[in-house]
Amino acid sequence: MFRRSRFFLTICALPGLLPGQTPSRPAAVPTDEPPALTVQLDWHLNAQFAGLLVAEAEGLYRAENLAVTLRPLGQLPYDRLVDTVAASDNLIGSSEGGLFLAGRARGLPVVAIGTMFQASPLGLISLETSGIRTPADLAGRRVAIHDDGHEALDTVLRAAGLDRTRVQVGVAAGHGPEALLAGKIDAQQGYLVDELVKLRLAGHAVRALEYRRHGLSAYSQVYFVSERTLARHREALRRFLLASGRGWQKAVADVPAAARLIRRQHSPDLALAYLEASLRAIEPLLAAEQPVLGAMRRATWIAQAEALARIRPESAPALADVSRWADFSLAGGAP
Repeated sequence: MFRRSRFFLTICALPGLLPGQTPSRPAAVPTDEPPALTVQLDWHLNAQFAGLLVAEAEGLYRAENLAVTLRPLGQLPYDRLVDTVAASDNLIGSSEGGLFLAGRARGLPVVAIGTMFQASPLGLISLETSGIRTPADLAGRRVAIHDDGHEALDTVLRAAGLDRTRVQVGVAAGHGPEALLAGKIDAQQGYLVDELVKLRLAGHAVRALEYRRHGLSAYSQVYFVSERTLARHREALRRFLLASGRGWQKAVADVPAAARLIRRQHSPDLALAYLEASLRAIEPLLAAEQPVLGAMRRATWIAQAEALARIRPESAPALADVSRWADFSLAGGAP
């Protein structure tokens, strides 16, 4: 059950630079009117964005003198999301931390300002009969992942001391479970708050190998903006994070109401049982590191950047200074 005392939001003056730290971004340019912000999401409107949808529906953004539009992925290619944010004004991206880092490593001028999930919901889904319980059980097995899942899987295998060559890794053809259910593969990468929930509700006996419990320190649904947008609208972005956090508080405080809102206003094709189960699976991810919703920690970002650099050594120079691509002051918490 959700406990209100578990989460809190800090409202305070923005802290200054850390001792010895030098400014790495242009000074903010004040604007006369609050900006109209658009949030570019990386999927369709389902439970993983419940906090933002509740904040929109209940006027929490308007209360912060913000005009916020939520935009699902739609026809935008997933791998172009970071490029689109980098080239746009007043656009907030939301994506996996790995996708954001890959974009920054390519030289895109984007900065992470907060995160929806303080732990990743990524993992491997397998049939109960497969006997897969730990990463060590993947030896000799057929595992299907998505194009953006190599770093996460390799981090888990590395933590377990398992050489990747001992695992038969292939690229999944879409997000459907057909190959898994047909026995053509032994495990499949999935969002454990989405695909796993659907399979269990459909009556399939499946289990999850949660990456976050096996060595993956990573953020998911990271909020990020272009350097230009951050410089111009720093205070508005702080208020956006504050209102979004309040939306998440409300969403998990009354899961059935949040599920009904999503189904009624955005996704009538999604079952209430799925939306509720997904939201309950999301709740422990929201404050997995610290109780301030949206907050990030420097050590987590460094660990994720180092994991990427092990797979793609060419990314290391661009990610060496975390203070250039992650701003810890807007969401609050302990960096």
